[in-house]
Amino acid sequence: MRRRYGYSIGLAVLSAAVLAAYAGAAGADGTPPYKLVTLEGNAEVMKGFVLEGLGSRLSADGRRERTGSRFLSAPFEDLIKPDRYSSERNQLIVAHRSFMRGHRQDDSFYRDGNSVIGADMDDSLSSVKVRILDLAAGSGSKEFTVPVQTGAAKADSPLYRDETVVDIQQIENRIHLLVRGQRDSPDNGPAIWTFTDYIVDKESGKLLQAEEMYRTVPDPDPYTETTVELIAEVRELEPSPSVMLNVKTVKRKGPDADVSEQDPVLKGWRIIGYDYASGDTWDLPEAGMDRIKQGLAPRLHDGKLYAFNERNAEPLIHVLDTRTGEPLAEPLQLLRSGSSGLRSIRLEKGLVYDNLILDRIPTVMVYEEKTRKVIYRGAVERTDSEAQSVDYQYFQFNYYGE
Repeated sequence: MRRRYGYSIGLAVLSAAVLAAYAGAAGADGTPPYKLVTLEGNAEVMKGFVLEGLGSRLSADGRRERTGSRFLSAPFEDLIKPDRYSSERNQLIVAHRSFMRGHRQDDSFYRDGNSVIGADMDDSLSSVKVRILDLAAGSGSKEFTVPVQTGAAKADSPLYRDETVVDIQQIENRIHLLVRGQRDSPDNGPAIWTFTDYIVDKESGKLLQAEEMYRTVPDPDPYTETTVELIAEVRELEPSPSVMLNVKTVKRKGPDADVSEQDPVLKGWRIIGYDYASGDTWDLPEAGMDRIKQGLAPRLHDGKLYAFNERNAEPLIHVLDTRTGEPLAEPLQLLRSGSSGLRSIRLEKGLVYDNLILDRIPTVMVYEEKTRKVIYRGAVERTDSEAQSVDYQYFQFNYYGE
């Protein structure tokens, strides 16, 4: 018994020491010894965004708190972590708490000026539960269930399968539910992927059509595998006329191959586009593929295809036509980062946010895409000379909602 009490007391002393050290990094009023200072432009474009690092959460309007406290994050107190979801799910939870209660982990959401739509696959993978909040009429929410034809194995089959709603769009009075399916091949080959657009009447909830956008074709070679990556609108809830898939086919050497021959070989690479309104599909032409094959990552935003690599010291942001692959504007050249790989780039409402290390200091640059002008520049500063230096310290750039 004495040993148990001794262990408990020791643990309490250790915890108190840790808390004391953590609190020591903050000022007398509990604020951290760092702030985000506006050096150029209007801080209004930083509304809703924060930098997080060195135990601090900083906003451009001067607010600052220790990570884990409840000042900036108070509206999200019903979440385990206020930054758990990317982009605007936090804002949805705050603005429509009743609608979101119990549904914050649903597969996908959509929002425009008239409605919010949420969708989630049921546990049996046989139907999608759709929930609609009418913002214009203020008449509350309604829900209905949409059956899906997975074409997968029976429920008691040992073969693995999964179905997920990966995108929601509304075109006129029709809701489009893009469902990604994955299942094991019956002959123990690579997984089979499907992407199907379930088109639903918004008023009645009736399934009007199921349009298969893509399905992997099994290769007889067991060492050839196809991977499929969704390229959806980077702002999760925003309307988008199209969606794209990044499809790569690679061949792996068999178990008897030399170690030097084990690296996979790229056999094929396609980027496939799909137009929700017409149901058309197309392959991105060579002009666009050649650009992306330079080691750039494709991203879809505002109906345009962006291509860039955040890990490059001086990234170029290319803006391409989704159908022709041709450039829509001259590439945007970003500044050289002082720390390779510690950088994040965000596309948002005609703006480009660049979070980087500039001259040793954590910095945020905001560019207006149309004019290429810098409309905001802010940097993290230390307010206490005894605190840890911010030099070469990376602060994460997160969205908390306005």
